[in-house]
Amino acid sequence: MNRGLLLISLLVGLASCRSSKITAPVYSKAPKAEILLDSILAAHFDFEWMSAKISGKYSDPDQGYSFKGNIKVRKDSLIWMTISPGLGLELGRLVFDSDTIHFMNRFEKTYHKSSYADLSEIIQSPLSFESIQSLLIGNTLIEGEFESKKHHSWLERQNFILSSVNQKQLKKLERSRRKSNQEIYLASINPQTSKIYSQQYRNLKLNRILVVEYEDFETHNNKQVAESVDLSILTHKKINLSLSYSKIQVNKELKFPFIVPDSYEIVQ
Repeated sequence: MNRGLLLISLLVGLASCRSSKITAPVYSKAPKAEILLDSILAAHFDFEWMSAKISGKYSDPDQGYSFKGNIKVRKDSLIWMTISPGLGLELGRLVFDSDTIHFMNRFEKTYHKSSYADLSEIIQSPLSFESIQSLLIGNTLIEGEFESKKHHSWLERQNFILSSVNQKQLKKLERSRRKSNQEIYLASINPQTSKIYSQQYRNLKLNRILVVEYEDFETHNNKQVAESVDLSILTHKKINLSLSYSKIQVNKELKFPFIVPDSYEIVQ
């Protein structure tokens, strides 16, 4: 084959590759909120047991550090985490159950437990076991007070938006001088996979926003789950927590060791 024929062959091949490239669909509007919510729920990452290695970073105005650890989850029952600053030493162990948060500090040899109401007050955002579980695995945070409310949907930058208020109401609330104490839920949805890119709680009167963003989706147990989670809480100060998952295992029965030695001080 001479150079001319070779060049023509290459051009035809490239043209055919370009012409066969699959382009993402362009959307003119979002589906109705009920239909969108159903598709989100159908795409939820479902499991009975889950475990993973974690690496993360935490920062607030006073401190910042990196850590590694492990996480284990028994769906709708327990979340168990270990935290290590490095060198293989375990700093602490956390257990979230249906109504209580338990923390064992191995460095200071202390044990502390608190309620979700206490945690919500500290970070000024409404949290429960269900919302923390959903937050960690990228399922929708709609539950509790938002579950029974009417939802709204619209299209924004080729993503579907699901919200507890409609688009006009949101803009009106944002422009108003008298800020509402209403809790607002917003989620940005991938139209093709129905997975959540980001979701947030907002309270305009408190000038508080909790934002969770998800990236690096991989398939486990025939469903997609985000392997990178970034959480930010913005109030009078900013708190940021980033988590990356690796070696995810699903539906392998797990144990959740959490024995507080008698020598540990109980911190109220």
